[in-house]
Amino acid sequence: MTANTTLLYIDPGTGSLLISALFGIVVTVLYSLKGVFYKISLLISATGKKNLSDFSGKIVFFSEGKAYWRVYKPVIEELINKGQKIIYLSADKDDEGLSISSEYVETHYLGKIKQAIFILNRLRAKMCVMSTPQLDVISLKRSKHVEHYCHIIHSPTDIHAYKKFAFDFYDSVLCSSSSQISNLKYLENERHTKPKQIFQTGCTYYDVFRSNNEDRDNYILLAPTWGDRTFFKSCGKEILNNLLKGGHKVIFRPHPQSWISDKELMDDIISTYSSNSNLIIDKETRGEKSINKSKLLICDITSGMLFDMAFVYKKPVVAIKFDWADGGYEASDLINDTTAINLLKDVGDVLNVADVKDISETVVKSSAKIITQEIIGKHIFNFQKAGKVAAEQILSIFKTIK
Repeated sequence: MTANTTLLYIDPGTGSLLISALFGIVVTVLYSLKGVFYKISLLISATGKKNLSDFSGKIVFFSEGKAYWRVYKPVIEELINKGQKIIYLSADKDDEGLSISSEYVETHYLGKIKQAIFILNRLRAKMCVMSTPQLDVISLKRSKHVEHYCHIIHSPTDIHAYKKFAFDFYDSVLCSSSSQISNLKYLENERHTKPKQIFQTGCTYYDVFRSNNEDRDNYILLAPTWGDRTFFKSCGKEILNNLLKGGHKVIFRPHPQSWISDKELMDDIISTYSSNSNLIIDKETRGEKSINKSKLLICDITSGMLFDMAFVYKKPVVAIKFDWADGGYEASDLINDTTAINLLKDVGDVLNVADVKDISETVVKSSAKIITQEIIGKHIFNFQKAGKVAAEQILSIFKTIK
């Protein structure tokens, strides 16, 4: 070894720090590049000319995807009738709302949801109307350049099954029922959040949702949801057995996601029951055919489908009540039962998991229920005319924004 040789030694602790620092630099650079990418996307997406975050002074509607067009359609059509100009933004290139033809509507596809949120977080508008919950909670932030955020609740269900803080940071909420209103006010008081403007609106998609009972048959529709918020994992086969032994014809239509997320259970159902002539297993994407063929629905107590069945199709419902892990959901902070409990007193029945042995008798009893317009009006605001009401409420808010 010559006298000029230099030995370098890095102890393990120092090496770990250097690696961590290098990793932090790489992450920062990648995040910065991602920001640059989205900024460039703002310039070249959609028309390639328009800054898709700047609609200063205007009413902006944002849709996460094509499934929500039926929520917005009645509202936007009424605003067009009133001559009100609006902006419609969507994170779904297949959204029918992007094809609407009117001198009063400007539409833009923002790109997929991550890019859309990046743009929305920098939005400039007088008012932004959305059905997206958890504003200012996770990734979707309030822009300091938007004076007013309005939420349209897109379902007749109560707010129990929404993730926590779903509505806390909106300026106004258009509600479907009195239960939604009372629960929102309760959470405001408990959390000491800024009071919102809360409106009696209704469920707007019912304006375009019509039933067709021409194929009505004598089937019982068993339609559980998927994952952890369903009774079916604990007592589904027992319910099927009791219904079939009771002489009932059954259509089994699980949530489409069940065929993916609960595949083992679905495979077991098929292998056990597919040869039974009194059971139809429905895998179709849309459920109208099965609903029309059925005289009664059995579903989860948290399901929005029970409202559709009762209100639109005027058919009875039996809901299965079970204990579910509500941590992280608004239900964990609410003290009252979901509004479905009160609804089912008028349109069907509630059955606890422990009592599903009586499902056949409960179905017979509930099938005699007659659902009138008076009953519907008791449980939801402005049934099948909520679009006009929502449009008027949005305009009233817009005109008062300074």
